[in-house]
Amino acid sequence: MGGGTPLSIGAPASLRRGALPPVGALQEVSVRGARLAVELRRVIDPLGGSGARLPADTRAVGVVVQIRNAGPSTYDSSSTGDIRLVASGGAVTPVLATHGACRTPRDDFDRYITAGEDRVGCVVFAVANGATLDAVWFSPHAHRLGRLTWAP
Repeated sequence: MGGGTPLSIGAPASLRRGALPPVGALQEVSVRGARLAVELRRVIDPLGGSGARLPADTRAVGVVVQIRNAGPSTYDSSSTGDIRLVASGGAVTPVLATHGACRTPRDDFDRYITAGEDRVGCVVFAVANGATLDAVWFSPHAHRLGRLTWAP
């Protein structure tokens, strides 16, 4: 066999785009006794003025998410594990934003969300220049079970 791209079981996210909910769509998931309503509010590409230290040939992209917990249990996790950005190529890595619209807070925004509480936060990623954004995932407690997906 020659070189090339290996075969996969499913179509790339970029080809399934029409089937994915858009930015602004509210999706729900129940996890460990917490009922979450999650909204991808905005994708900022490129994100300027973040102060993030970026690897060569990458750009900063901000992903703004709102999480509402209808309870009854508390949701306690980590946004850099729960929120992922899928791109057409290259590594996508969460980075620390020292200032600007998506400044990384000292305490993670999706830590200890009690029943009835609503939180909004932003996660910044380094994305390869030229790569397209294929999907945003919210994976409760960084697990595949219950994953929500949007088209950016």
